[in-house]
Amino acid sequence: AVVSTQSGHYGRDLKEESGIALLDMGDSIPSVVRFMQDTIIAAGNSPYLMHWGLSGKLKYKVTSKLESVKDIIVNTAVREQPLLLAAGAPSEINVFLDLGYLSHTVPFLV
Repeated sequence: AVVSTQSGHYGRDLKEESGIALLDMGDSIPSVVRFMQDTIIAAGNSPYLMHWGLSGKLKYKVTSKLESVKDIIVNTAVREQPLLLAAGAPSEINVFLDLGYLSHTVPFLV
């Protein structure tokens, strides 16, 4: 995934020299990227949700029960326990507590 930033706060944090950070997702092709405070979360055609810091350094890689991830929703309204939802194939939603612990898998009809 390529995250491009121009002037402003994020431009100073993400690879200061060029304003671009290359986020290594291995063989995965990203289809969704979300910013959450000081973390970039990306996912795509693999079961992994990758979490990077603003420096471009991989913080951790979370495994979902999905074959591929089509969308990510992050709810940080409750700071003590943020909630992350990942939807994808097969037709399921994975519910993560604390952004990294897979709590539930919920099927949905398409």
